[in-house]
Amino acid sequence: MGAAEPHKPMKQIRSENINNWLVIRFVANRLTDPMTVAQICDETDQLLMAIPERAQVAISFAGVDFVSSQVIGLLLGIRDQVRKKHGTLVLCKVGKHVLDVLRITRLERQFTLSDSLSAIVGKRKVSSGRSSDVTWIG
Repeated sequence: MGAAEPHKPMKQIRSENINNWLVIRFVANRLTDPMTVAQICDETDQLLMAIPERAQVAISFAGVDFVSSQVIGLLLGIRDQVRKKHGTLVLCKVGKHVLDVLRITRLERQFTLSDSLSAIVGKRKVSSGRSSDVTWIG
């Protein structure tokens, strides 16, 4: 019998480059578990270390219903990493609960918010040459 492979945790974010934007989306709809948020921190750190100067980053909260205060810390860290590279950060599809948390902490003005991801990053080009709405790759 061979040795069992170590268990790899499930990815907590999906990312894609669309029209020169790094687009990040959360897999879970509740970002309240400290272990999940820590994993998200690790995954986003890896992505953001590789972004170029003046990078454009959009974070989609589509489908996210609840966040913990730990996520606010994560967002502030992402904001600082993007700023260091003189980039742009936009939070998209921020739901009521997430917006309430940003307002309670008086941080909603620290971020650019958009109701639409495709309004920010544009349409994605598909192989046929036509445009389509943003879709996600595993």
